[in-house]
Amino acid sequence: MGKSFHDQLVATRDSKHSKDHLFFELWSQGKLTKKQTTVYCAQHYHYVSEYLNWMAYEASQIPFRDVKAYLFENLGDEENPDDRHLDMLKDYVAATGLSRDSVEDSVVLAGTEGLQNWGWRLVYQTPWQAAVAGMFVGLESQFLDICKKIVPALHKHYGFAPGDRQIRFFEEHVRADEIHGAKGFAIVEKYCNTPELQSLALRTVEAATVRRWRYMNGIYWYALHGKEDDTPSLQA
Repeated sequence: MGKSFHDQLVATRDSKHSKDHLFFELWSQGKLTKKQTTVYCAQHYHYVSEYLNWMAYEASQIPFRDVKAYLFENLGDEENPDDRHLDMLKDYVAATGLSRDSVEDSVVLAGTEGLQNWGWRLVYQTPWQAAVAGMFVGLESQFLDICKKIVPALHKHYGFAPGDRQIRFFEEHVRADEIHGAKGFAIVEKYCNTPELQSLALRTVEAATVRRWRYMNGIYWYALHGKEDDTPSLQA
């Protein structure tokens, strides 16, 4: 018996899941400095700032109320003016000794820009059913497992106590993304209801994981080696 569509989505995402990237392996083992971890935070800020715009765009285009409701619920949680998630991210950066403004002022790495641009092509050029598969499954659902890997390291290696305000961005995403992730999968499975849409959704999820992996490559090279891009150099 073949795999269910749900299982195919999970397998496609997990085949290149960013939680397995070397950067997160080093972070989970306490082998990154706090300053190096903030490179990820800054690039995450640049990426998610655009992701929120993708959600708003899709919410304006999709005619189905349950999908709109999910998008607006997710967007509302992220952009709650009294407790904005990206401001929580700045709390962590500030706790490492850097300024909050350093997040927005940081360089947008090539891999991050590539992910941003791909996301806009996704929502403009792809049938919405596959676009939300790329967003919800290929990108957003990865963050739960990433945070599950990071949070224990923040407690064990970086001196943060469970429940510390400075790390609530990561801790709260473990709780919130369990719910958001399940809803996202349910929407994709409901509306990708033909073999053609399912095939396109799987290809889009795969493409999303590849773009996110390349984005992580850029973070790794910049944080650990100071390289903003992959320009070759002549070896003496």
